[in-house]
Amino acid sequence: MATIYLIRHSAPFVEIENYQDYKNVSWAEYNKNMILSGVGEENAKKLSDVEELQRVDEIYASNSFRAIGTAKYIAEKNNIKIKLDPRINEREFGVNRISDLPDDFTKLSFDDKSFKVNNGESLNEVDERFNSFINFILSKNNKKTIVVLHGIILLSFLKSICSTFDFDGRNFDIKFNDKVILNGTPKNPEIYKIEYNEDKNVINIVNVKTTNK
Repeated sequence: MATIYLIRHSAPFVEIENYQDYKNVSWAEYNKNMILSGVGEENAKKLSDVEELQRVDEIYASNSFRAIGTAKYIAEKNNIKIKLDPRINEREFGVNRISDLPDDFTKLSFDDKSFKVNNGESLNEVDERFNSFINFILSKNNKKTIVVLHGIILLSFLKSICSTFDFDGRNFDIKFNDKVILNGTPKNPEIYKIEYNEDKNVINIVNVKTTNK
């Protein structure tokens, strides 16, 4: 049996005067500068004390500062290096500024996974690269792997493996075999434990609770 812990990165620091009107600045520039906030750092550090995140085989993160910043404490506690993989990077939105996206962009994306803007990625395309990554991890026969990534990729993956997935534009209702995985909005950070059997099929999903603020 293999276990993959999918961790949404901790809370970013967004209070930068130059980017106060974040919808109308360069998204690539704004996104790049999202380091962790003070509280985000504290909560990321607390992850390294979660018992289930000890004695892991590998840790992967997206190439964003906030994902690497979340993973670093767990990596140091386990005395292993963080590995980067482009298949778990942030979704490409296809716009220069967030204001160029429709207001209901997220809901449109989950309602129709083929939906995309300009040369950005649809969630189908995000799923394709992420599933390739998951299959790669499972082929390594690790017992425990940690992956620190972004909420949109994680939630899209949950939609593909969960029995119930509803999103009203604000709150999520996600269940796996009638067990509640998420009811409301995901936190920063948040841990989802995905367990696989020997045939590489998902047999259990757990939203691992933490003491984060």
